[in-house]
Amino acid sequence: MGLTDDEYRRVMRKGWNLTPAVYDRLWIPVLREYSIGCVERAGVRSGSRVLDVATGPGTAALVAAERVGDGGSVLGVDISDRFVEVAAAAAAAAGHHNLHFERHPMEKLALPDRSFDAVTCVLGLMYAAPVSAALEELARVLAPGGRLAACVWGKRDRCCFREMFPILGQRLQLDVCPLFFALGVPGAFAAALERAGFVDAREERVNVVLRWATEEEACAAIFDGGPGAFPFSIFPDEVRRAVCDEYIASLEAYRLGEGFEAPAEFVYASARVE
Repeated sequence: MGLTDDEYRRVMRKGWNLTPAVYDRLWIPVLREYSIGCVERAGVRSGSRVLDVATGPGTAALVAAERVGDGGSVLGVDISDRFVEVAAAAAAAAGHHNLHFERHPMEKLALPDRSFDAVTCVLGLMYAAPVSAALEELARVLAPGGRLAACVWGKRDRCCFREMFPILGQRLQLDVCPLFFALGVPGAFAAALERAGFVDAREERVNVVLRWATEEEACAAIFDGGPGAFPFSIFPDEVRRAVCDEYIASLEAYRLGEGFEAPAEFVYASARVE
């Protein structure tokens, strides 16, 4: 039996609340480049009002805060209470007084209509339930002429970590994140944006390599700092070991010494509201 959207969001919240320490170590170095890419594609400039959705540790929000300067403002929102705390601490340490963080699910933003000039979302929309509701909310909060730029994981067969979903699903007896790669199908992201009311939607595909120095890093990135965190956390130790062993076996084709250099694909999408 599948989860309702509300149940799914509760699971996501619990899962992401577990991840900040590992996420900081293993994902921020990867995400900064694509955060910059989204900020650029959203047309963020001095004085812009920016919303960063599914902000996580605030990587893209921090980049945007540097761009908008004292005359602009940035709000980062996330479903995870813990990530909001971590991101706020990072903003304070960096001295960004134009940057704030709040907890909001992206499908139900408690924010005014037409209140932002740009919206960014880095590797977050794959988790929306449903994606259509999240995109409609992002269109709603954008001012006329405002731009959205986001990136998601690409096609399933181009992402090295894809086997983690059936590996977890077998133990849970349910389909884990069944639509995770849906926006990565060529043309799907642009079409979803247009259905949500955006115009001039376009996609750009980027091939990347994910590097993990050890088997421990490869497992931690996915199961301690990624989408598998909550189900992995509830397994007993022997099941965790079996899950990691099976996942590492799925990565053997990408092994380089003690670690892995594994392929993946990102898809940028950008669009505007009229």
